Amino acid sequence: MSDLFSIGSSALLSYRRALDTIGHNVANVDTAGYSRQRVELATSTPTTTGQGVFGNGVYAATVTRSASDLVQQRLVSGASQVGYFEVQSELAVRLDSLLSDTSLSVGTGLDDFFTAVEAVAADPTSTAARQSLLSAGEDFTRRIGTLSNQFDTIEGELAFEFESAVASANGLASQIANLNKEIALATGRSGGNPPNDLLDQRDELVRSLAGELDIRTVVSDTGELNVFSQSGQALVLGINAYELSVVDDPLGGGVPQLAIETQGGAVNISNQVGGGRLGGILASADVLATTRGQVAQLAIGVTEQFNALHASGVTPDGQPGGLVFTAASIDVLAHTGNSGSAELAVSVADPGDLPDGDPVLRFDGTQWLRVDGGETVALGGAGTTDDPLVIDGLSVVVSGTPAANDRFRLDLSGALSDVGMALSDPDGIAAAGAVVVEADTGNTGTIALAAVAAEQADDPNFGAAASIVFTAADQVSIDGAAPEAYDAQTGILVNGTRLTFTGTPAAGDRFDLTPTGAGSADNRAAQALSDLASSSWMRGGLDRPADAAARLVSTVGNTAAAAEAAYAGAQSIQSADLAERDAISGVNLDEEAANLMRFEQAYQAAAQVLSVASGLFDTLLSAVRR
Repeated sequence: MSDLFSIGSSALLSYRRALDTIGHNVANVDTAGYSRQRVELATSTPTTTGQGVFGNGVYAATVTRSASDLVQQRLVSGASQVGYFEVQSELAVRLDSLLSDTSLSVGTGLDDFFTAVEAVAADPTSTAARQSLLSAGEDFTRRIGTLSNQFDTIEGELAFEFESAVASANGLASQIANLNKEIALATGRSGGNPPNDLLDQRDELVRSLAGELDIRTVVSDTGELNVFSQSGQALVLGINAYELSVVDDPLGGGVPQLAIETQGGAVNISNQVGGGRLGGILASADVLATTRGQVAQLAIGVTEQFNALHASGVTPDGQPGGLVFTAASIDVLAHTGNSGSAELAVSVADPGDLPDGDPVLRFDGTQWLRVDGGETVALGGAGTTDDPLVIDGLSVVVSGTPAANDRFRLDLSGALSDVGMALSDPDGIAAAGAVVVEADTGNTGTIALAAVAAEQADDPNFGAAASIVFTAADQVSIDGAAPEAYDAQTGILVNGTRLTFTGTPAAGDRFDLTPTGAGSADNRAAQALSDLASSSWMRGGLDRPADAAARLVSTVGNTAAAAEAAYAGAQSIQSADLAERDAISGVNLDEEAANLMRFEQAYQAAAQVLSVASGLFDTLLSAVRR
C-alpha cells in the first residue's frame, strides 16, 4: 500500500506543480518580456525486484521557459537600430521643417534681398528702393539669426538627451549586474535549475540597454551574462557594472562625448558607437553640424562677398562704400590637450570657396594638416602674415610655437551668430562706380571702353584719378610712367580698377579716370551687386547663391526622408521579431485553458488513486485485527 500511496502522492504533487505553473502563465499574460513556462514531468526511479521492475510514479523534474536565444539576439540588435534611427529621424524631420518654413527660409530671404538690390540698380537715386534694400537685408539676417538660435536650442536638447540616455544605460547595466548575482544564487539553491522569471527580467533589461547603446552579450559558464560595447569595452562583467560617463568635446563641440570608466581610467568610445539612442544622438549631432556648416557657408559667403563688392562703389555723397553686413568673426578653438603656445587667427580670403563645416587643423611636428572629414590633407602656406595657411577660402596666420599633435577647430559655424546688418542709413549704399572713365576727344584709333570693374577695392589708391596713354597699339603708359605691354584680353589694371576695351588703339590715344562725384546717378556698383545673384561664384564657381540655398534644403530633406525610411524599416523588423518571440514565448490563453483542464483531470485522478490506496489500507488493517 505504501507504494500506491507514494505513487498517488507524487502524482498529486506533480500535477499541482503543473497547475501552479499554468496559473503563473495566465497571471503574466500581459507582462512585458514574460516567457511561457512549462513543468517537465519525469518518471520516478522504479523499484527492481525478483518479480519485476515496478514503477514508482512521477515527479516534477524542472520548470522550463519557452525562449529562443536566436530571437533574443535579433531583438537586442533590433532595439539598438530602432533607438538609433528614431533619434535621427526626429532630428532630421525637425531640421527639414525649420529650413522649409517660409518665415525662416534662407532662400526666400536671399531672393527678396537680391530683388531689392536689383531695384536699386534700376533706380540708384530712389530713397525708397534703398530703404527697401536695407529692410530686405534686415529680414535676411533675421532669418539667419533665428536659424542660428534654433540650432543652439537643438544642440542643447541633444546634450540633455545624451546625459539622460547615459544615466538610463548606467541604471540598466547596474540592474543587469544585480540580476546576475540573484540568478547565480537562485540557480545554486535550486540545484542548477533555471530561475526563469529572473532570466526573463534580465533579457528585458538587456533589450532596454540595447535601445540606449549597441551592445553584444556573452553568457559565462556560471550563467552570468556579460555585456560589452561594440568596441569591446565591458559594461557588465558578472556582478560588476562599469559606468558610462559624459565628457566634453576636447575641441569645443556643443554635444558631449561618451566615455566608459575602466580600471585604467575613462576611455572615449564616441567614434565606436553605432546604435541605440546614444549612437543616434552622436550621429544627429553630426547632421546638425553639417547643416549649420552649410548655412554658415551660404550666409557668411554672401555677406562677405557683398561687403567686398560694395566697398568698390561710392555713396551719393561720393564716399567709398562701407560694410553693409557685419563682418564674420571666426573663432579658433584649441584642443584641451594642446601643449604648444601656438595661436591661430582666421580671416575670410575667398567668400566663394568657404568650407561647409568647421575645419580641424593638426600640427604633426613639421607641417600643418587638415584632419576633419575622414581624410588628412597637407596645407599650403607657412602660416605667416605674408604666407598664411590657406583652407578653402580661409586664411590662417599662426603665432607662437605649436607642439606636435596640437589641434585646433576653426569655428565657422559659430560665426553665424555674428551675421547682421552694419548699415542703417539708405544714403550709405554705394550704388555708383568709384571712377568715371572718359575717352579723349582727339583719339584717332578704333579703341573704345568696354567695361569698368572694381577689382582691388583695398588698393590704397582705389578710386584715385589717373591717365592712360597708348604709346603704340600694344604699349600703354599710366600717369606718365614708362610704357608697359598692353594685352587686349586682360585689359588694364589701374588703381584697383580693371578696364577692358574693344578695337585697336593708335599712338597717343588717351583715357582719363576721375573719381565719381557726389550726387551721381551711376549704377555700376549696384549692378555688380545685383549680378551676384545670377553668377556662379559659390563653391569654387559651381553654384549661384540660390543654388546653394536650394542644395541646403534638398540635402536636409533627403536626409529626413532617408532617416524616416530607416526608422520605419527598423520598426518593421522589430515588429516581426516580436511576433516571432510571441509565437515562441508568449502565453496562449486557449492553450493554457486546455492544459488546465487536462492537468485538473489528472490531479483528480491522482486524488482518486490516493482514495483507493486509503481504502485498501483500511481493509488490510481490518483483516489484520480479526
